[in-house]
Amino acid sequence: MSAYTVKGVYPVRLERNSVVPDAIATAVLERGLRGGLVLAIGGLKHAELGVYDRGAGRYVVQTLDAAADETLEVAPMLGNYLVTSSGHVSVHLHVNLAWRRGSAAGHLVSGLVDPFLEVFLVEVGDVVREVFFHRDV
Repeated sequence: MSAYTVKGVYPVRLERNSVVPDAIATAVLERGLRGGLVLAIGGLKHAELGVYDRGAGRYVVQTLDAAADETLEVAPMLGNYLVTSSGHVSVHLHVNLAWRRGSAAGHLVSGLVDPFLEVFLVEVGDVVREVFFHRDV
């Protein structure tokens, strides 16, 4: 097993109504990053969470919406990003959400930020694409 060096840590604040994972992909491109980790905390007002159904070969998606006076607390969001050989940014995120009525976790298909999301992009480089070659599409 090889160890790789962190090339930089990039804090990113995503503002209200940013769409995740698209806003993270944009931040990766704007900073010229190639592959690494995503760590985030903050809040969402809408989330689509998926749990993979192997038998069906697809994600079963649950939609969550915060009440007007609450936030879906991101506690935390973890994942990774890589830039494919064709230049597309692939972002893979998992999230734990908590709110007054309950909690949920899964693959973040989509989320709408509210009030903000504090994101750290930990750059490792093209090795992420080499290791996760199945996402180089």
